Amino acid sequence: MWSSPTSFPNGWRPRWRWARTVIDSGTENVPERLTELHGQAANALGQPRPGTDVYIDAAGVPAVFQTVIDSAKWHAKLVMVAVQKKSDAIDLGGMLRSELTLIASQGYPTEIFEVTAELARHKDRFAKLISHRVPFDEVERAFELALTPGAAEKVVVTF
Repeated sequence: MWSSPTSFPNGWRPRWRWARTVIDSGTENVPERLTELHGQAANALGQPRPGTDVYIDAAGVPAVFQTVIDSAKWHAKLVMVAVQKKSDAIDLGGMLRSELTLIASQGYPTEIFEVTAELARHKDRFAKLISHRVPFDEVERAFELALTPGAAEKVVVTF
């Protein structure tokens, strides 16, 4: 998913606009699934890797970051749109072997007006990203889920 091309440095733009597949790392082997979807490529040392060009981290958990580093082909890109928690370690050697480009992207106050129509038009695609819907009267539970690493992907509080 891309919220706005202005979120990317130097005018870089993705070749496609919307994610077509969501992979559940709890039930699927991520590198194998990516290879099925994108074919096989290699990192800078020639080691086999999925042919994925761009990874999007919308979860903000260290396991996602490490999975990307372990899976990245030569010159892949990782876009971080999630708030990242502190990590004990980042495998800089793994990043070097793929020459992975890390792009940090945050929302801006005006973006919501630019993407609202797209969110409504593609609501079925976005719904796959939500792991938990919690009623407002259980808002404390929603915060517990959101603050517990690995407990939830995206939590939505409903009214």
